[in-house]
Amino acid sequence: MQEFFEEKIENRFMKKPALFTWRRVWLMVGILFLLAVILSVGLVTQAKIYEDKVSPGLYIGEVAIGGMSRENLKSFLHSMNDKLISDGLHFSFDYKGEGKDFLLQPVIVTEDSAIELMYIDVDKEVERIINYKKESGLLLRAIDLGRMRFFKSPLKLGNIVIDEGKLVYEISEKLKKYAVEPANASVKINNLSPLEYEIVSSSVGNVYLYNDAVAKLKTVWSKLEMPDVKIENKEVLPSVLESDVENIVNRLENVFNEGNISLAYKNPETKRSYEWTIETNRIAEWLEVQKIAEGNLAFGLKKDLVFDYLESLIGPKINVEARDAKFEINEEGTITEFQSSRSGVNLDVENTYNALNQAILDRTKHDEGIAKTVQVVTEKTEPNVSTGEANDLGITEVLGVGISDFSGSPTNRIKNIRNGVKKLNGVLLKPDEIFSAIKYTKPYTIEGGYLPELVIKGSEIKPEVGGGLCQIGTTLFRMAMNSGMPIVNRRNHSLVVNYYNDLENGLPGTDATIYDPAPDFKFKNDTGKHILIQTYMDDEEKRLYFTLWGTSDGRKGYYEPPVVEKWLNYGPTQYVETTSLPVGKKQCQHAYRGAEANFKYIRELPNGEKVEEIFESYYRPLPEICLIGVENKVENCFDENGQALLECPSEENADGTPVIAE
Repeated sequence: MQEFFEEKIENRFMKKPALFTWRRVWLMVGILFLLAVILSVGLVTQAKIYEDKVSPGLYIGEVAIGGMSRENLKSFLHSMNDKLISDGLHFSFDYKGEGKDFLLQPVIVTEDSAIELMYIDVDKEVERIINYKKESGLLLRAIDLGRMRFFKSPLKLGNIVIDEGKLVYEISEKLKKYAVEPANASVKINNLSPLEYEIVSSSVGNVYLYNDAVAKLKTVWSKLEMPDVKIENKEVLPSVLESDVENIVNRLENVFNEGNISLAYKNPETKRSYEWTIETNRIAEWLEVQKIAEGNLAFGLKKDLVFDYLESLIGPKINVEARDAKFEINEEGTITEFQSSRSGVNLDVENTYNALNQAILDRTKHDEGIAKTVQVVTEKTEPNVSTGEANDLGITEVLGVGISDFSGSPTNRIKNIRNGVKKLNGVLLKPDEIFSAIKYTKPYTIEGGYLPELVIKGSEIKPEVGGGLCQIGTTLFRMAMNSGMPIVNRRNHSLVVNYYNDLENGLPGTDATIYDPAPDFKFKNDTGKHILIQTYMDDEEKRLYFTLWGTSDGRKGYYEPPVVEKWLNYGPTQYVETTSLPVGKKQCQHAYRGAEANFKYIRELPNGEKVEEIFESYYRPLPEICLIGVENKVENCFDENGQALLECPSEENADGTPVIAE
């Protein structure tokens, strides 16, 4: 009996655990499956929710942007751009062991626009951030979003635009009185007959790393940290020492015994010959010691001085700009030529210098067979449009007209507009050519026909050439849209300026800015035929009329009047002290209120398709900026041993010691 009960008990306990385990397994599987479904549904739902929002957990630097809508993100990035303009770029540097600093405004405010040296390309950056980690399939995207919700994901701005050339120039202008280039040992010719000379000692330079500072600036701003960058400097040793000069000074007499050297040029069209004689006294002024192949040294010519000579004296005699053929439409609608094409010739300054320099190097190295005449090197440039292309173009009708109003423009601005109008009149564009406003209106120089105007640049008032070009860009933009052309590149002005307000409702939004090298205004000729730009400037109405002629393929182009979604108020007046004005004098740049505007551009294509494009424009608010003239403050200057001087040396000091004065 005992065995019977033991068997029963044993069987009971053996079977029960087995039944309990399987139920538990299936129960757990079911629960896990249900949780997985719930989680998947939740993640997919979250992915859908964040489809047009910033992914959760995203940060730019220490700023949380996760969950922002597209509009909120755009508004935030615009506000950061505004803050950058308002606060400026802070730089510090060392000079003679003393720390110094300065503030640089990253904007050049002209009479009719504001050119930013550094800014976030907001539209591109918004698209990049909104689509961050969303390239994969829905489920994988959902998993990534789930992970990002619980873990901080740092992100750097990827669309920072910097005009490095202009920014480096502005920084170098601030530091030019502190930077000292290294000086190589050289010879100074005191007399040519008889030859008398002295060896000029070398000196160590103190140079600032401007390009590195700009790179740091971009890195800092990519994390939305307000730019405060230290500009590093370094000692630069001379590459030619006194002992090097002593090794070749015995060849100095050879350089001058060969006498003068000539530059020769023959115009290939007129067959006229030119010759310029460079006399030995000028050679003496240009002379320097150069390192050549295998570390050897020889007497050569200073590049900057020779370049200046070539560009100022010889270039004007040789340079002929390539000229495109230009055409007009007469009253009968027939295309006629009014300017024939012409090839261009330009002085190749670099290679002409190399040839001239080599002739002097050869005088150091050889005793005979020395060239006394050097041929000027030129390069030929061809026009974009030749005269022969006027035949059978089929340009018969108006495709569209752009109009803008320049009422109230000052004299120099009107003259600049007239110059741009003249350059654009008769421009012929080939099929599939991308029109560039900068290409056809530059160079923006006095030689190119443009006049300067005074603008505020930081704490200084400086002349800026080319005011009024944005009137050209705006009129071209409207012409291209009314002709149904695809717009390749357009950026609105930074400021709301009356010259560019839409003619239908007087609101901002249908403008386009131009500033070399960027931004540029571009559109594409996708008609399959040549098109022709005809420009007209009405001095009585103060209006520009730009007409695009071509062969109609049935397309239509038009745009709706702009809408201002929001006006932005400017802050209080900013006062900046400057020594560029007389003490106590005030000069102000007036305030601009900002705006967020947009309009719709519609193209009705020949196949009946309607293509709509929304152009959005952000105009930043800019307070009144006033420069106040203050007394020139003189800082301590230092001698070569780093000791402070009681009085700074004059700018003309022979030893080149910099003047340290604000």
